[in-house]
Amino acid sequence: MPRFLRGQGFWCLVVLVLVVAPWSPARAQARLRVAGATANNEVKLRTTSEDFRTVLRVDLLAPPSGAEAALEGGVTVLVDPLQASDGTQVTLSAVVREKAPSETSLGAPISSRSPLYIELSGALPQAGVYTGQVVLVHGGGREVATLIVTRVQAVPAVQFIATSPAVAESGWGLGPVDAVVRLPFKETAGVTGEVAVPQLIQLQHKKPDLGATVVQPRFAGASFSLEGGGKEGKDQVLAAAEGAVRVAANGSGTLLLHLRGLEGPGEYTGTVRLAVPQGVAVEQPFTVWVRTPWLWGALLIAAGAVSSYGVRLYTQSIRPRAQQLQRARVLWQRASVLLEGQGDAARKVGLEVRGRIDAVIPRIRGSVRGSRAADGELMRGESELRLFEAWCVCAKDLHALPSEMRPTQASQALADAEASLRVGNVPLERLEEQLKDLRGQNVQELARAGLKAKLKELETQARALTQKLGDDSLGFRITYELLPLLQEMSSRLGQGDLGAARQQFEMARRSYFDVLCAELSSAVASPRNPKGFSPEEWRELTTDVKERLRQARARADANVDEGFRLYQGAYAHYVRRLLMELRGVVVEARSGATEAQKPELDIAEARLKEAMLALAAESPHEAAAKYREVGDALQRAQTGELRRRIVTLREEVARKRSETGEPHGLAELGHVNGLLNHAEQVLTPETLLEAESQVDKAEIALASYPSVSRVSMSTRMPPFSTPALETTEEAASEASSHDDDEPGAAPRAPAPPRATAPGGSLPSAPTGGIWTSLPEASAEVSMGGLVALEALPLPSARHLWMVELVMLVLLTSVAVVLGLQLLNVFSPTWGGFGAGMTAFLWGFGLHQVGNASFEGLTGLLTRVERRGGTGDGA
Repeated sequence: MPRFLRGQGFWCLVVLVLVVAPWSPARAQARLRVAGATANNEVKLRTTSEDFRTVLRVDLLAPPSGAEAALEGGVTVLVDPLQASDGTQVTLSAVVREKAPSETSLGAPISSRSPLYIELSGALPQAGVYTGQVVLVHGGGREVATLIVTRVQAVPAVQFIATSPAVAESGWGLGPVDAVVRLPFKETAGVTGEVAVPQLIQLQHKKPDLGATVVQPRFAGASFSLEGGGKEGKDQVLAAAEGAVRVAANGSGTLLLHLRGLEGPGEYTGTVRLAVPQGVAVEQPFTVWVRTPWLWGALLIAAGAVSSYGVRLYTQSIRPRAQQLQRARVLWQRASVLLEGQGDAARKVGLEVRGRIDAVIPRIRGSVRGSRAADGELMRGESELRLFEAWCVCAKDLHALPSEMRPTQASQALADAEASLRVGNVPLERLEEQLKDLRGQNVQELARAGLKAKLKELETQARALTQKLGDDSLGFRITYELLPLLQEMSSRLGQGDLGAARQQFEMARRSYFDVLCAELSSAVASPRNPKGFSPEEWRELTTDVKERLRQARARADANVDEGFRLYQGAYAHYVRRLLMELRGVVVEARSGATEAQKPELDIAEARLKEAMLALAAESPHEAAAKYREVGDALQRAQTGELRRRIVTLREEVARKRSETGEPHGLAELGHVNGLLNHAEQVLTPETLLEAESQVDKAEIALASYPSVSRVSMSTRMPPFSTPALETTEEAASEASSHDDDEPGAAPRAPAPPRATAPGGSLPSAPTGGIWTSLPEASAEVSMGGLVALEALPLPSARHLWMVELVMLVLLTSVAVVLGLQLLNVFSPTWGGFGAGMTAFLWGFGLHQVGNASFEGLTGLLTRVERRGGTGDGA
């Protein structure tokens, strides 16, 4: 039974498939479709005009056989009338393209490559939805397509034109802002009609202080108007109650959106919606930039610049003045404390120091311009107070010793410090050096060490002078009188009393001074004038030197150092006059010199220049040695002249001998002839002085012929005025007799002593006083091209505030112009607290940068000027 049922079910399924399947193969293959039909085989059309006209395309989907085979029998098109919703029927006419109208009922050919085109036309009386059918009849059956035609009302189509952001400012105040946004539009459908009044559907606000965050703004309201749409070209206000806005076909216009009471600066974005009745609504976004007026930006930038100036004024003038005033009061109190318990001399010095501090206080309280100068004076006042304190301590220790026991170094340091405290304009470096010197003073040890140093220095001077002088009288006296005394004092200095050693040292210094003065007195006591001097000039020079020596001896009774300085001046004057006169002799000798004499004269001139340089270099002993060399060279050059003089004198002696016959006269002429013979015998470069002396004696004897008594010519003067002992006329007569006995001997002048006083602590000074240094280089040369700036007029102190005001206005103007330009470029919606602070800080920072740049440029020019001055000076 189950097997039978299974076989019966199979055959039932086969019968069912045969019943359901198409009975004709042609029917299954032939299939037509209207292009544009939906899945439900509906064709929907839309029109806005009364005359309806459209073209339908019919495609053959399943051809019978072959790619080019046409549908057998063609297609018959049947169109039902259109029926409106109210029952109204509209007849449509159907036309198959490329077929006559009378043949529309016949079958139209169709293939897979040649679709069928059907043109439908009719008149739709009113707007609405019309429904009908298109029936396609062919050999395989019929196809029905539903035709739905909708007639809509003709409405305009509006399109907005893209707009740029609108810009608005709040005017002179900081209240609500009103903005106007222009929204141009155009009609693109070519239909004249009406559109609804536009509406603002969204408005957002991006505040400057909130970054990119968008918030809903608060505003008073929004209204629309049509630009130029009213009477006489005025704007037409659009209100929602008035209805619609008429738009011309293909026309254009501009909507004006008025936003009232915007709450502040920033970027506002929104959307405007324009509805079209029975049409498509249009939306247009817009942007409004609201910014704070530029005047407020300029004021904030200027406020920043002025604040920067105020800060700079406070930090550079006001605050330093307050600190300076406090420092000045502290210094005044310290000075008052130091004055307590001081002696009259110290109190007088302290009052001067405190008086200068008192003078600084009114300046600090007065003009701001004096703050920098007051700062320097306060620094000097602090240094002076420290120096005054150290000076008081050292002065008490020094005054506790006897005057003769006080160390020269400590006394000099105290004197220098007191002078600096009294003057009040000593550089700070000098004050610090004096303070350091005073704090390091130990009066007792300094006195002993100073005495040892002076003793050692005096001994060194004496030995050096002895080596230079050799075996002359001055060297003999120094060797056997002064050096033993100095050695004895040196051995007793560390054992005995400091006061007794000091007295012995002063005695040694006085002995040294007396020896030097005695030798110089002997040098100027010679009656014979050196070369280049007339008797009157020599007498004048010797008188001047003797007077100077007298003053030096008188002054040495009270102070050996001052007496020695006077001696130095006298000796320097003496050597300088000898050199100057000898220079004239050399010049005169060169004017008539022969070729053989010129080499010696060149040597003489060279040595003369070296002597002058040595004298200028504070080395008069070297100048004296060079003077001897000049004299020797000149004498060697003048040997020929001396021979001519001898020949002339012999001729004169022979002439006078022939004129007289008296025994006494012949004896005198014989003596002259003997002197000339002796001169010829010693006429060599080594004994030129002796030969010249003999010739001079012969000239004097011949000039005094005939004479009652014989004139002695034995006394002669060395080439650079060799000093002889200052003696009486009898001693001079003995010296003259000694010269006659030993004509080749000549006393030597003492070499000039060192420039410092014997045992003195002062530094070496040039003989004859301190030579002034060469003039410094001109300031114009040292400054180079910058000297041209000195021609610029400088403002007075009372007008300096005007210059600073001009500079402030200049920097503020630059800051405002640059700041506004930057705000205009980078921040079109600037405003709010953050933007205001930015503008303020811009002005503040630019003013600071401007001042720093100016000060840096000034410092650079100053360094360039200093380098230029150093280079020119070098």
